[in-house]
Amino acid sequence: MDDLGASIVIAVWNQLAYTRLAVEAIVKNTAPPFEFVIVDNGSRPDVKAYFDSLKEKVEITYIRNEENLGPIRGINQGLKASRFSYVAVIHNDVLIMEHGWLTKILSVMKADPKIGIVGLAGRKEIYKTGCVNEDSLKHNLQNEDLNRPMSEDMAEVAVIDGLCFVMRRELLKRIKGLDEAYGYMHFYDLDLSLESIQAGFKNIVVKVEAMHIGNGGITRKMREYNELVKDDYGLWKRNRKLFERKWRHMLPVKIS
Repeated sequence: MDDLGASIVIAVWNQLAYTRLAVEAIVKNTAPPFEFVIVDNGSRPDVKAYFDSLKEKVEITYIRNEENLGPIRGINQGLKASRFSYVAVIHNDVLIMEHGWLTKILSVMKADPKIGIVGLAGRKEIYKTGCVNEDSLKHNLQNEDLNRPMSEDMAEVAVIDGLCFVMRRELLKRIKGLDEAYGYMHFYDLDLSLESIQAGFKNIVVKVEAMHIGNGGITRKMREYNELVKDDYGLWKRNRKLFERKWRHMLPVKIS
């Protein structure tokens, strides 16, 4: 395993315009070495054509599914195919705006081996019910409808937001990937965060300037998603109960 850089896993399903913005921001602001691991969940041909056009510029492993397996299963495919000692998972509607962001995160993780996951956003408190305390959100996202960005360089949190995070290979080997019991989406990032704590690691948010274009979920607003997942709120409620049962021995968690 190469511990100098990171594998960057992105699961995509159409949305080429958002994907292009996200990928080009990463290429511009990320120092090598790094690799993209792209998992295409049955997108239209223009998505594959775009990544084919990038192969001479950056290292890309491209995995194509003929049907949409959902982001959780797609990310797991990417994690298995990744080769670096650190693995970043990022949504295809996140814009990294800070040059050297990944170098900053890896420096923090290498300086403290007890850090299992570093994210761009996270909450310091999660209740016994599995719901998070939104007032405890720590982030530096340039989104107007969020609370005030963090002033400190880093902050320990209970749970990381899945929009963008980096985990170390040691943690990934212990947990074997994301829990696919959650189905299509919702709660997989909270689950991963508690897996990290249970394994003896801590979760950190690092101050990195970025923007989540689809704050609240671009995919969930797609017509195709509503055809695939008939009841998104019902899926959220199902997964909350699943999460609450699985982690009742640890909940609530509050980082003071």
